[in-house]
Amino acid sequence: MSQQKYRYALSLSSQIPHCSLPLRLDTYSKCSFRCSYCFAKNRGGNHPPAGMKVIDTKALDKLLYRSVEDNLAKDTVLLQMLGRRVPLHFGGMSDPFMHYEAIGRKSLTTLSILSKYKYPTVISTKGDLLFDDRYLEMISLGCFAIQLSFSSLDDNVSSLLEFNTPRPSRRIELIKSLSKLSWVSARLQPMIPGDLDRAKDNIKVLAAAGVRHVSVEFLKIPFIDSKNQMATIGKAVGRDLSEYYSQRRTCGLEFLINENYALHWHTELIKVARENKISYSSADTDLLPYDASDSCCSGTAEIEGFGNYYRYTFPQAIRNAIRLGETELKFAHLESEWAPSGSIKHFLNSKTRIEGINDVCRFMADKWNNSNRTIGPLAFQGISDTDRRDENGMKIYIITDSAFGLAKTLGLNNNI
Repeated sequence: MSQQKYRYALSLSSQIPHCSLPLRLDTYSKCSFRCSYCFAKNRGGNHPPAGMKVIDTKALDKLLYRSVEDNLAKDTVLLQMLGRRVPLHFGGMSDPFMHYEAIGRKSLTTLSILSKYKYPTVISTKGDLLFDDRYLEMISLGCFAIQLSFSSLDDNVSSLLEFNTPRPSRRIELIKSLSKLSWVSARLQPMIPGDLDRAKDNIKVLAAAGVRHVSVEFLKIPFIDSKNQMATIGKAVGRDLSEYYSQRRTCGLEFLINENYALHWHTELIKVARENKISYSSADTDLLPYDASDSCCSGTAEIEGFGNYYRYTFPQAIRNAIRLGETELKFAHLESEWAPSGSIKHFLNSKTRIEGINDVCRFMADKWNNSNRTIGPLAFQGISDTDRRDENGMKIYIITDSAFGLAKTLGLNNNI
């Protein structure tokens, strides 16, 4: 049976304003794991979902070849970023090792291509196909960092939230195996509020299994069907979740966890991570500028081969200013970073796209001057607005004392 090719298998994420890994790679357009909290909202069941498209691996190979050949023009955003070896995030919209991969094997072919070019790639998965020796061989030959995702380490809870995924106990065994071959991290996303002691124990378990880094991002509740989702997840963990979202904080089309509650948890979990000699990322979007890793949730900034993570972001501008000890945040704090040229219009969704603006620099400048709680400097805690602009007409923001406090608490430049 012929399958339709996935046009956007390799794409630029709409999260490019704040993400250090905006190059998204997916072998399949849909996922069959059916996680109840998944933002992609695919409900395909434990079989290839209807309408699923697959990656054109020959096209990927050709693109990577062009990116490494000096005599070939790097005339698109993707080729410029690939030529610079900005790390890929493999598994941004669907899990590359869901059950259907055992039939399609597109992810295995993709791993072989990435290995051939030694291309730095962060793999995100809940799948257990990486136990297979064929996948392990490709990983051993390439430049990979692997992050295993969990919403819970309890097999019973997971069975109620992640209907088709391998159980957490299975994933922990996978960590033990993979950590002998590659740098492995754990992503506790979504972190479900309400049991801090259990969260601390989970970090200890993951550290003992062999992870080098753990990132924590709290559960976000979508506006659409929020009551049902909160009830479903609350029933699975045995507690009412509504009190943890009582401030009605929002970002985009989602409710965020109460601000002080999240900060208290991150502060306590950082201590546990340090005691167990692993690094930690507070991966909530509004805290990204203050994280201990400049490469946000992946924690790969310091790994050999991953140093060219993407820096033309609002969090990086804030980091640059804080590291200089400056209390005024200016667009100049961003201008020192590299950005690709060319159009990004067709990569952005309709809510993110700006009429008449196609390139990264102009896009970021517009978002800077029109910042709100969803995008731009004001999307991050500790940044305040002013009515002032610089000589180029770019807005000037204030980095408050609370921002410097967050930088100390969450680990940004421990010498601050």
